[in-house]
Amino acid sequence: MAGRKTSVSLDEETLEILKRRADAENLDRSAYLAKLIHRDDLRQRLAADSATLNAAGYTPERATSVTASLLTERRSAR
Repeated sequence: MAGRKTSVSLDEETLEILKRRADAENLDRSAYLAKLIHRDDLRQRLAADSATLNAAGYTPERATSVTASLLTERRSAR
């Protein structure tokens, strides 16, 4: 994995968990940690976007009803 080298200190139990999970995905520990960080970042951005949309009134229920009405409208126009 290309990138800037850094150092992280982990206790033995955490290091063993990291090794086991990385092995399970056929990745080295650095690649596995990078994957976790990217996944967590995506989760946080999605949560922030969802919170913003919910605050603006764009709930999944509303989106579903809007989609359903658009589909009905399109089908009746045929």
